[in-house]
Amino acid sequence: MSDDFRQKFKVFSERMVGLAPRCSNEEATKMFLVLPFLQFLGYDIMNPDEVCPEHHADFSEKYKNRVDYAVLREGHPVIAIECKALGAPLKDDRGQLKSYFNAAHTVKMGVITDGLVYEFYADSDEPNMMDPNAFLSLDLREIAKGKIEDSVVDGLKSLQKSNFDPENIGAEAKRKLVFQNLVQQIEALAVTPSEAFVRLLLQNIGLKHVRAKAVVEYTELTRNAFAEFVNLRILQRLDLPVKDKETDKPVLVPDTSKGDADTKPGDGPVITDTELQVYEYAKRRLAFLADNDDLFDAIPGVEYKNYKGKFIVFYRKERSGRLFDFYENKGTKYTFDFGEEFGGEFGSDELGGLDEQLLKVFKARVEAMGIKKKRMKGEN
Repeated sequence: MSDDFRQKFKVFSERMVGLAPRCSNEEATKMFLVLPFLQFLGYDIMNPDEVCPEHHADFSEKYKNRVDYAVLREGHPVIAIECKALGAPLKDDRGQLKSYFNAAHTVKMGVITDGLVYEFYADSDEPNMMDPNAFLSLDLREIAKGKIEDSVVDGLKSLQKSNFDPENIGAEAKRKLVFQNLVQQIEALAVTPSEAFVRLLLQNIGLKHVRAKAVVEYTELTRNAFAEFVNLRILQRLDLPVKDKETDKPVLVPDTSKGDADTKPGDGPVITDTELQVYEYAKRRLAFLADNDDLFDAIPGVEYKNYKGKFIVFYRKERSGRLFDFYENKGTKYTFDFGEEFGGEFGSDELGGLDEQLLKVFKARVEAMGIKKKRMKGEN
């Protein structure tokens, strides 16, 4: 049933994204994007006793509060919806929605939208006091690409007319906010495991007395184990066979006592946490972006080599398979050089925004290696 809803929502999102360029003002956004969204959730947009435009909840004649739409149940508003023109920032109207939330005591959920981006709020901490953070957010442009998490599917299904329970939405919102915080904490631990977390995992596998010096090495093993866990879950999610798993390879722990620079990726200068973070991030993004089996199966071939002042990530061969050079704190915290053919140098203080260049260069390297392989077979 969830898969059926997921597919229907994807098809609906594709249609909305296709209509979006024609919505040049707020009224068009309401008519062609917001009302169809309410209809998709099962609400009767032609019934003013169910979906009422320009609904008001006033403290007094002087202080009037209106929202663009209110979803009514037994004559009372339970959902308040504030609309913005397509592309307008949503944060500007949070205060207005909050005021309506306070004035209309029967309202249990508030929605702010520009027709493609939706933010859903509840009063999980205090009755009729809108939470500062949305318990559910979604972007139809991402949904149209098939990027829809289970939490979004489940959350949206609970907002359908047949499932929506105003009295329990606050408790449900609280669970979702806690869930979001847990996901963020787990993501942070995956990138930079704390010593306490590493020691806890080691204790669970029987290593109870680990010296501080050894914890550094086990921290990298923990980070690699996290990455492998994510990769395996993606394989299972896509129902792809598990081939050439990272667990079949020895995990490389930096060993500065070796001086041979041509032995294995990772030998040489000490690898920093940021460099390893970049490497694992690149592999995770490729696993997410890969749009065919050949690309996905090629991800275990992505490796790295560290030099003084430069960190190289490549596919199979360091020179011909070069994906990018990474420089730490070169003007910005993260600086990548993909080569002139693939966009050149890219710098940012945040780790992200690499998808286009990363996928393009990875496809080119995998294709080139595949062609060379075929040629060698032909010569034989």
